[in-house]
Amino acid sequence: MGHCGNTIILKTADHGSFTVAAGSPPAQIGAELACLLKIGEKSTCSLSDLSLVACTFLYDLEQAEPKPKPPSPAPAVEPEVKPSAKSNAAKTITSDELLRLYSNAVRQFNPKLSTAESNTIAQSILGFSYRYKVDPRLVCAVILAESNFRVQATSRSGAQGLGQLMPSTAAGLGVDNAYDPVQNIYGSVRYVKSMLDRMSGNKHWNNLTWNDLALALAAYNAGPGAVKKHGGIPPYKETRNYVQKVTSIYKQLCGIK
Repeated sequence: MGHCGNTIILKTADHGSFTVAAGSPPAQIGAELACLLKIGEKSTCSLSDLSLVACTFLYDLEQAEPKPKPPSPAPAVEPEVKPSAKSNAAKTITSDELLRLYSNAVRQFNPKLSTAESNTIAQSILGFSYRYKVDPRLVCAVILAESNFRVQATSRSGAQGLGQLMPSTAAGLGVDNAYDPVQNIYGSVRYVKSMLDRMSGNKHWNNLTWNDLALALAAYNAGPGAVKKHGGIPPYKETRNYVQKVTSIYKQLCGIK
């Protein structure tokens, strides 16, 4: 991480970089962070209008990352750098605080979940999103559209669990039990990442366009073969509605009107 004035330059693990608006540097230059960014309205073709909402130290998030089989929560370590006292500065939060925010959101999406269940789901979303370099808010949007965070959801076509994985897809992703929330989220995030890479030609996350995202969502819903066959989003009403729904939810979660 580097900084200049009211902006910071974030370098990603895959050697990409982009500029982010920030009230003041959240940490020293060179610190490894996991950042929650707000996508601005000017980001219509690429992620060029970004502002820092919150961040935590990468080490903290790695300690909290669950394992696919079985979940293994680990306590977070408090960061050494204190948040800036300026009112317009981004708040530096621990992984525990980030987990609490996501867990609370999950329970709002599905109030029938227990605190333990929402914690497991939130931890899995954050951990696997970090591992596979996918925005956790996109994962939340996909799960909301697929199952409304109902762990035991089953579709008429046989899709299972939070991310509505088909049995054959789940097996190919190494998921033995699609109704296990940790395994399902693990498989769903991997599949989202796979479709993003396939539809965008392996672009870095910050270089993705909304069209790349739309094609990836269409592939998640209808399969990459259908997208290839039709040269874009297939003319299926269900798939077109799905892409629109997930994109709309994702923009809401990102604060884009």
